[in-house]
Amino acid sequence: MNKRLLTMMCVALLSGNATCAWAQQNEKPFVIPELVNWDASNGVCKLSGRILLSSKSSEVKRIGALFAEDFNHMLNLSWKAYEQKKAKAGDIVLALDGDASLGEEGYKLEVGEYVKVSAYKPKGLYWATRTILQMSEGAPNGLPKGKTIDKPQYALRGFMLDVGRKYIPMSYLRKLIKVLSYYKVNTLQLHLNDNGFKQYFGGDWAKTSAAFRLESTTFPGLAAKGASYTKQEFIDLQKEAEALGVEIIPEIDVPAHCLAFTHYKPELASKDCDTDHLDIFKPETYKFIDALFKEYLSGKSPVFRGKRVNIGTDEYSNATEELREKFRSFADHYIRYVESFGKQVCIWSSFKHSYGKTPIKLNNVIAYAWSHD
Repeated sequence: MNKRLLTMMCVALLSGNATCAWAQQNEKPFVIPELVNWDASNGVCKLSGRILLSSKSSEVKRIGALFAEDFNHMLNLSWKAYEQKKAKAGDIVLALDGDASLGEEGYKLEVGEYVKVSAYKPKGLYWATRTILQMSEGAPNGLPKGKTIDKPQYALRGFMLDVGRKYIPMSYLRKLIKVLSYYKVNTLQLHLNDNGFKQYFGGDWAKTSAAFRLESTTFPGLAAKGASYTKQEFIDLQKEAEALGVEIIPEIDVPAHCLAFTHYKPELASKDCDTDHLDIFKPETYKFIDALFKEYLSGKSPVFRGKRVNIGTDEYSNATEELREKFRSFADHYIRYVESFGKQVCIWSSFKHSYGKTPIKLNNVIAYAWSHD
């Protein structure tokens, strides 16, 4: 009887130890976006306050300094970045390696006695620092030990803000970029022109709210007075976003949603459609829109700095075959025109709505799937 009791106690103890060992395995850290995988270990790494840079790259130095600044700001700590020091317990080491499989944005993160981060490109290192910051927020006693190889599932992770219908101050946009960067959202599209709906303004297009939000020296007075951005402000915003891993896609939406343009030049308004539609049969319309895009796209240091520009092309009237075919020709023209400045074109896909025979260049064009068409 005693032997059987002793055996049962031993089994229970062994089972208990196994259960405890299993329970001590760290759970997958909660970060946004979720880590692709997590190989858990036991225990935590108590951070030392030192960031070590295993590279002389100026970009890695910039990322290390920004990482330390963010740690100090967010968690009220006193972190510093150092070059080429031997890692000690609790240090965070940032390094570039030759693993091309990580791509531009992927990284390896290993939390052990110290934290080791490696990436193929600096942007991957930067995204890894966002992961560590988020992990630190939820782990005041130290980072859970474990490792991951994390890569984005989507190359373009975006957010769009309609600053055309509603003016958003530049100060807010700068804050928004920091938030997007923290969650590895790498694209912000700014919809620079739009208008209200005439039924909310007494059925009168002349009284309907409309705005274009970017300074124009080609067309003085086009931008909404007191509620628009100067060119330099917009350039500076893009530079700040680039430094935080966020690309800004500016959008000038044509040939519908253009009441700001037809208020400025009434002769450009369509006679057959709503007044927020440009007359796409008039040569003067093309002269105006060509000049507007050129103002922001031309030169060695264009106002639109990024590699992509959205030209709209949504919700134009499809009432007649003539309108549909001319719209398709208009869209094709501006895809090619903006591409001539070295940009990749983005559009709001509306070509089932505007069905027809006129060909539209869509190769290497990003078409947003936003509606039933």
